[in-house]
Amino acid sequence: MPDIMHCLKLHAPAGKVYEAITTANGIRNWWTRDAVLEPGLGGTGEFGFFGRRFVAKVQSLELEQPSHVKWKVTNAAWPGDTIEFDLSPEDKHTRLAFAHRGFATADQRYASATTRWGFYLLSLKQYLETGKGTPNPDDADL
Repeated sequence: MPDIMHCLKLHAPAGKVYEAITTANGIRNWWTRDAVLEPGLGGTGEFGFFGRRFVAKVQSLELEQPSHVKWKVTNAAWPGDTIEFDLSPEDKHTRLAFAHRGFATADQRYASATTRWGFYLLSLKQYLETGKGTPNPDDADL
């Protein structure tokens, strides 16, 4: 099974990165402004894109502050079924290892998800380092 994987160096402390990933307010600054995310283990999230033509729903399976987040995708938004963020502090920055796992084939939907995740993870980097990301609907038409 192909997995989407990205690795980024973020000039921000792990705690700040963790907060940007695990809170609705944080997500609204880099991924999508249409975000609802219940805090805590087992909490659910709903993320809308393009006027809610695309909606992703997740449930928090693992939360280890400030180093690990794992979500289960609970709807048919993507063929991939788990999303993980692993954070490793290094000197004055944080290394983010991202994975969206469980795609059956490397098809057009996989390619689109790979491109979009790369874009949004760079938006996360921008948000953490400058205070301004490019979440949907302010993102690029890819």
